[in-house]
Amino acid sequence: MKRTPFPRFWLSLAAAVLALLPAPAFASAAPAYTFFQGTQFPLTVYFLRGTVPGPTVMVQGGIQGDEVSGYLAAQILTRAKVHRGNLLIVPRANIPSVHARKRRINVDLNRRFDRDYNTFYEDRLARVIRFLLAGSDAFIHLHEGSGFYHPTYLDTWRNPFRYGQAIIIDTPVFQDRIHLAQAVTSVLGRLNHAIVPADYKFRLFNTDTFAPDTAYPEQRKSLTYYALSCLNIPALAIEVSKNIDGLGWKVLQQLKATEMFLNYFGVELTLPFVSEHEVTQYVEGAGPVVVNGRAVACGSQAGLTVSPHSRIQAGNGEGERSSLFDPAVAVFASDRPDVNIVDSPRLALSPFTVLSVSADGERLARVRLSWNPEWTNPPAAPQTGGPPLFVCWLNKELRFVPAGETLETVLGDQLVIEGVWGGFGAGEVLNFKGYVGRPGKNDGQDVGQEIILDPEGLILSYVKTSESGDQWLCRVVRETSGVKASEFYLRITPRRVNALGLKNPDGEKVFIPWSDGREKLLSPGEYRLEEVWSNGPRDKILVTEDHTTIPWGGVFSLGPGDGKTITLRQATTFKPIGRMTFIAPNS
Repeated sequence: MKRTPFPRFWLSLAAAVLALLPAPAFASAAPAYTFFQGTQFPLTVYFLRGTVPGPTVMVQGGIQGDEVSGYLAAQILTRAKVHRGNLLIVPRANIPSVHARKRRINVDLNRRFDRDYNTFYEDRLARVIRFLLAGSDAFIHLHEGSGFYHPTYLDTWRNPFRYGQAIIIDTPVFQDRIHLAQAVTSVLGRLNHAIVPADYKFRLFNTDTFAPDTAYPEQRKSLTYYALSCLNIPALAIEVSKNIDGLGWKVLQQLKATEMFLNYFGVELTLPFVSEHEVTQYVEGAGPVVVNGRAVACGSQAGLTVSPHSRIQAGNGEGERSSLFDPAVAVFASDRPDVNIVDSPRLALSPFTVLSVSADGERLARVRLSWNPEWTNPPAAPQTGGPPLFVCWLNKELRFVPAGETLETVLGDQLVIEGVWGGFGAGEVLNFKGYVGRPGKNDGQDVGQEIILDPEGLILSYVKTSESGDQWLCRVVRETSGVKASEFYLRITPRRVNALGLKNPDGEKVFIPWSDGREKLLSPGEYRLEEVWSNGPRDKILVTEDHTTIPWGGVFSLGPGDGKTITLRQATTFKPIGRMTFIAPNS
């Protein structure tokens, strides 16, 4: 098994965070980084470094939002104390599906790993997950399947096409060196020793995915198959059964199994203590959720006064146990029940009446709204009286676009169409032509949806491409019943980078003209990322080196003779913009 060094940035971040914290009764939450922050699909990743070097193993849960035990077990794992090796943990890989408690929103995320798709938010998540997995030595996927796997058909709930209570592998042996069946067999005896009844014991489930006549060909699109076939690292899935009622029991069994496989792969750790009862009651025990400064307890009927332009903020209450489970909080407005409005811009062109507050998809409370009649500092809309005035948010900044006018945007920008100023409020239908927000529900209504502007994700027959092929013109059409159709346009321009601003080892600013694919000589030492000059905001550009992110203000190091390739990526899609290699001479 290869030994991948733990990413440098995370080591320095972990040291800085741990130095500020008192010693807890159990390990504190690991340093974390959130990809796609500020979008509807944030992906938070935790990094735990052991005191003794060893392999890095990635553990992931929540790729399908109705599999609760998987993401709870992964979240609890972030509080473990690692003694040897390193852990990379993705507790909730698919936040929108967790909020909805559904397997999928647009497409099944665990069927998007056979190639680089680019249509839905799930495809952007898959892109980052592949990036993270490429820096790992093994992979453990936590799931919750229906029924109970059995190699022969017994009944409806016990047969070869049920996944519950199974350790799933794609092949017994890969390339004569990765012995997955051996790994599972070595764990099963110890894992099953204390499990009763017998139906609840785990079984080895070999999908034989590589065989031409496999009974499970869909597994060729799964993440474990990708890890094994493309990255050549051990990968398996731990599935508990949805047909077992005890959530606490399932989570503890999944944690126990995960610990055993981590030990097998060379990672030694101590799990935090948690009881079955605490897991089962984790939402109620998480403490009140705070919405705009007001504590909202489970089952409460709170009230809140807001202005039409209020931004809703929400989070977990304070407390040791809430941080152990750290449920994902969401707030949904009664007029847009499928859009989480926490910290998202909103201009209520017509008032809605209720906010629904949830944690990990479990509804906690309903908040009744009262509207502030004295709206302080309302947005200054241009004078109307002529053509309709469209209201939208571009990168969370309010924009007013007269009908027939063009809104200038950059590839990767975030767009939310709010409505028509002085129009029919919730009755308005605005259709972004070529954009499909929900497969199977393409009703032409795109108001309130977060749209990441990327022509590759649009139906291009609706998009006008410039003669040079590097600009795209899109239409947003008012299709409200009973009013004359009108529209505005969006011009999408590629995100272009002109230069990077670094600070060299002497503290001096260095201006680096950006040239994709080129090499640049730099003196040995540490360089701090200070600035980027481009045709869009800095926070829409992400910097990576190998399998590590470098935040703005972070550093990368060059030793004599070293070469470091820096890749700039779209922060909202994770697609590469370009890369340069910085080289330090030997002397």
